[in-house]
Amino acid sequence: MNNRAVSPIQKPILIMSVYAPSVYNSHWYKLQKHFIKRNTLVPYVFKIIVNEIDTDLFEDGEVVQVNTDNIGHPAGIQQIFSYMKAHQDIYSEFLLLDSDCFPIGVGWHEVLNKQMKRFKKTIAAPIRYENLDKFPHPCVVYLTNEGLNNSKLNFDYAKLENLLGDVINEVGGLMPAMSDQILPMLRTNRVNLHPVAAGIYHHLFYHHGAGSRGFEFRLLKMYEYYNHWIDSDSQPDYGEQLMSALVNDPDGFVDKLMYAY
Repeated sequence: MNNRAVSPIQKPILIMSVYAPSVYNSHWYKLQKHFIKRNTLVPYVFKIIVNEIDTDLFEDGEVVQVNTDNIGHPAGIQQIFSYMKAHQDIYSEFLLLDSDCFPIGVGWHEVLNKQMKRFKKTIAAPIRYENLDKFPHPCVVYLTNEGLNNSKLNFDYAKLENLLGDVINEVGGLMPAMSDQILPMLRTNRVNLHPVAAGIYHHLFYHHGAGSRGFEFRLLKMYEYYNHWIDSDSQPDYGEQLMSALVNDPDGFVDKLMYAY
């Protein structure tokens, strides 16, 4: 629990992430804790599921499930949803984050609640048009109780068309069935250092991209879609540069993307 006083009638938000094997996990953990604490203005609880990694990195009481194998992205997400549902009576709303994703907008919770109420939505998630996606991506998923309990909520792999008309197998492929319930959060970078990675969504969340895998992307490796801008052969080195810039000055790096200082 964060150190803000909890009103007897005010339930906290439940924030959860899955951590898989990555040399950057200590950085992601530190960044998530820093930005969640700074930008979440209501009571919250932070919990973690780990896949095939040591739990010593995390504070006592945060890890709620340990998987001895790296069970994969969709399975980890399903475990998070199961934990959220099992504890839904003690929380007001629910936030799923990739390990390389964190809130950067002060009061993000209030902004989303107001907009979801206005547009009659129960879930908020990015739609990465810059990745030619037409479906929500689970780097960030914010849910009301109603959204959490919707029978169509499912971020398993599924085949669907992207904006090129190609059929791809991707996490979130089943979520267009819930399009009437989703508040889409679009990329809002004022400075783009990479066409897909280092994304700012709705000016509320940062998602680094490829945080627990090799720094490569379908649009560059397979399609060469952005190669007139960034050469796909340079991606490993460029990924290291982006990571170094973020770790060395997290607030300055994010502010540059958001405000073009």
